[in-house]
Amino acid sequence: MTKTAREISADIEFPGRKMDFGFDFEDLPRYWNDNDAFKTHFMNALSCLFLEGERMFIDAVRDSQHLVKDEKLLSQVKSFIKQEAIHGHEHHKFSEYLDSMGYPATKVEDFERKEKKLMRKYMPAKRRLAITCAVEHFTAILAHQVLTNPEATEGMDPRFKEMWTWHAIEETEHKGVCYDVYEQTGGGYWLRVFAMFNVTWMFLLRTAIVQGIFLWKDGKLFKPSTWKSGFKFFWKKPGLIPSIWSDYKDYYRRDFHPWDHDNRELLGEWQAGHDNYKTV
Repeated sequence: MTKTAREISADIEFPGRKMDFGFDFEDLPRYWNDNDAFKTHFMNALSCLFLEGERMFIDAVRDSQHLVKDEKLLSQVKSFIKQEAIHGHEHHKFSEYLDSMGYPATKVEDFERKEKKLMRKYMPAKRRLAITCAVEHFTAILAHQVLTNPEATEGMDPRFKEMWTWHAIEETEHKGVCYDVYEQTGGGYWLRVFAMFNVTWMFLLRTAIVQGIFLWKDGKLFKPSTWKSGFKFFWKKPGLIPSIWSDYKDYYRRDFHPWDHDNRELLGEWQAGHDNYKTV
């Protein structure tokens, strides 16, 4: 019998991992993503925004987990927190490297940190959890592109590709955790989709602003070749927007669950070839 998405989510087991990638960021070329400034700074911008975003996810789940009665889900929450904490650590190390190259990466993190503190102080836990579910869906569908679309990582420095692949695997493993917490603590449909609507334009706007700052620092913001590359990236190759559109809009279904997109086979394939980590 085929398992439902919620049954799949309940069965997923995953550890926190400390990976040994064996390289220093200083070894990376400036344009490590296909020798392309637009594509590189798109990923650099995402990385800068991830640290405080992932800390917000941890806080949102922690502030709601006392309402969860399912012991299996509580165990998954612990693993989710471990994974997100390690992700944040790695992204902060990369931000420090970007600082050394003249980009204001840790300043972006500082701004995000102040905003997230205000959100935790003034925004109800249920709303912060709804926002977390929305962003986790974004990261899950982007992770799926990293794992399945060769054009999404074509030309990427192989060492950094391995690091992003690890992150994508773990985002896939825990993609249902926050959603399950939201459902089990009484989260409703309208708050969920309202959060996604707001997250969508804020996510795109913030990424574009940080990416624009980095391109401006390099003197490439107003070059036609930069925006030609950007148009190609979003609409043609890898065609990020049409590639994720179907998965994105599924979130607005009333009966949606992240594991409706069942890509468990990717987890087994990756785990079979990676024993260079220790669990925490």
